[in-house]
Amino acid sequence: MLIYNNFCYNNLIFSQSTRKVTPLSTKRRSILLICTVLLIFIHAVYLNGNLTDLLNLAALEMVALAILISYAIKRKHVKLRSMIRLLIHGRQGNVEETIKRFYYYALVQKEQGQLTLEKELQQERDTFVQRGSLLAIEGVSEEELRLVLENELKGEQYRYQQAGGFFRLISLLAPGMGLVGTLLGMTGVLGSLEDLSQTGLSLSTAVVATLYGALLANMLALPCYYRLMDIYDQEMFEKRLYIEGCVGLQRMETPRLLFEKLNSFLPEDQKLVLVREPGSMRGTIERQGHYA
Repeated sequence: MLIYNNFCYNNLIFSQSTRKVTPLSTKRRSILLICTVLLIFIHAVYLNGNLTDLLNLAALEMVALAILISYAIKRKHVKLRSMIRLLIHGRQGNVEETIKRFYYYALVQKEQGQLTLEKELQQERDTFVQRGSLLAIEGVSEEELRLVLENELKGEQYRYQQAGGFFRLISLLAPGMGLVGTLLGMTGVLGSLEDLSQTGLSLSTAVVATLYGALLANMLALPCYYRLMDIYDQEMFEKRLYIEGCVGLQRMETPRLLFEKLNSFLPEDQKLVLVREPGSMRGTIERQGHYA
C-alpha cells in the first residue's frame, strides 16, 4: 500500500502545480479582456459626449423589466448565487489528474483486487468518478453502467439549459423593452412639442432606452450565455472521459490500455506519456512535451 500511496503522491505533484498556474493565468486573461472591452466602450462614449449623457432613469427602468421578467419565468430553475459564482470562477476540474487516478485504480485492481480498490475509491474526491467506479466493480453490466452515468449527464444538461435559457431570454427581451422605451419616449416628444425642455428629456429617454437594451443583450446576456455553454461543453467532455474510465474498470482493462484510451481524449498539446518501469505495470505519467 505504501508503494501505491507514493505513486499517487508523486503523480499528483505535477497536477497540483498545474492547477495553481493554469486557472490563475486564465482568470487574468479573462479579466484583461473584460477590462479592454470596458475601456473601448468608455472611450467610444467619451468621443461622442460623456457618460452622464447616458444616464436616464426612465430608460433604465424599462430595460430592467427584461431582467425581472426573465427571472420571474426561470426563478424555479435558476440559483443566482451559484450561477454567478460559476460564471466568475468556472469549473475547477483537472482531467490530467483524473486520468492519473484512473491509471492508479487500474493498478490496484490488477495487483490487489476489487476489495482494496473499493477502499481506495472511498477517498475519491470527484463524486461522479466515485459513483461510477463503485458501480463498475460491483458487477453492474456495461450497458447499465453507461445508462446510469448518461442519465446523470442528462440531468446536468438540463441544469445548464435552464441557466443558459435565463440569459437567452434576457437577450431576447432587452432589445424589445428598449424599443418600448423608445416608443414611449417618442410619444412624450410628440405630446410636448410646445415645451422644448420636456421634449429634450423625452427624446433622450427614447434614444437611450434602445441603447440600454442593445448593451444589456450584447455586452451582458449573450456573453454570459456563451460563457455558460463553454463551461457546459468542458464538463460534458470531462465526464464522458470519466465514463470511459469507469467502463475500463468494469472491463478490468490493463492499466496501460485504460491510460491510452483516456489519453486519446486529450488534444495534442496536452497529451500525456506513460513511462513504464521495466518488467512492471507501474510507471510515471508526464506531459508529452516535458518528456520529449
